[in-house]
Amino acid sequence: MSERYAPAVSVIIPAFNAAPYVTGAIQSALASRNVPVEVIVIDDASDDDTWQVLEGFEGKIRKVRQARGGPYRARNLGGRLARGEWLAFLDADDDWRQDKLAKQLALADEHTGLVYTDRLNFGDRTRLAERQSDSVRLWEGDVFEPLLLGNFITLSSVLMRKSWFNRLGGFEVERRGVQDWDLWLRFAAEGGQVRLCREPLTRYRIHAEQMSNDLDERATDREAVLRRALQLPRGRRVPAKIVRQAFAGVWEIAAWHAAVGQRRKAIYWYLRSACYWPWNFRTYKGIVKCCIGRV
Repeated sequence: MSERYAPAVSVIIPAFNAAPYVTGAIQSALASRNVPVEVIVIDDASDDDTWQVLEGFEGKIRKVRQARGGPYRARNLGGRLARGEWLAFLDADDDWRQDKLAKQLALADEHTGLVYTDRLNFGDRTRLAERQSDSVRLWEGDVFEPLLLGNFITLSSVLMRKSWFNRLGGFEVERRGVQDWDLWLRFAAEGGQVRLCREPLTRYRIHAEQMSNDLDERATDREAVLRRALQLPRGRRVPAKIVRQAFAGVWEIAAWHAAVGQRRKAIYWYLRSACYWPWNFRTYKGIVKCCIGRV
C-alpha cells in the first residue's frame, strides 16, 4: 500500500476458533464509511475453520497466524503490523455501525489519544441493560480516577492513536481478561485525554460463560491491576477515599459475576467490598439477592 493510500485506521481483530462470528466482525469493519481502513486479523492458532473463513476475504484483509498466545498478544502483534495513525480494536464476535469510525475521528482533536463509544449489548444479556449507558456512567476527559472505580471503556469500541499505543508498550499480557483496563489506566495516568461518542455505535456480544469462567483468577487479576495503577506516580496522589472505593469496586464486580452460580462466594466478596466502602447500597442489595436466589 503506498503512502498516498495509507489507512487512517488499522482495525485489529484477534480470532481464536471464531469461525461462527468473525465474518460479521470483518464485514462491519470493511463497511466503515468515509474512513480508509485496513483490517488485520490475527488467527491465534485456531483449530476450527477460522483460517478458511479468513481466506474467503482474499485481498480485502491482512491475515496472520500466530502460535497460541491469547487475544492480547494477538492485539499487540496487530499493533506492530498496523500502518494507520489510529488503532481500532474489534473482538471477533462483536461488530460496529457503519459510521462508528468516522464519528469517532470527528471528535478527536490534537490532544485526544483515545475515543470510545457507548455500546449495545446483545446475546445472553439476562442481567444487563441493552444500552451500556443505561446502567453505567461513561466519562471523558481526564478519566484516571473514574477508571479506578471500574472499567467503563469497552475494548471493541476503542479508537487509540498508534503513537500512544507504542509509547505505552501495548497491552500487558500476564493478567487474564483485564489487560484492557490496565492499558486505559496507564494511558490516563500519563495524561492521555479521552473523548466519548455517546451514540451506541458498537455492538457487544454477551456469552453466558463470560459471567462465570475463572472467577478467582479474574478477581485476583483485577486487584493486581488496581494495585499497579495506584503505584504509578499519578496513582500515589489519589485521595484515600477513592482508593477505598476502588478496592470495594474490585470485589463488588467479582461478587456480581459470581452471583449466578456461586452465591456463597458472591456473598463473601460482597462483604469484602463492604469492608472497604460500607456506604454502597448496591453491595447490600447484592447480598439480599444472593440470599433469596434472585440474581
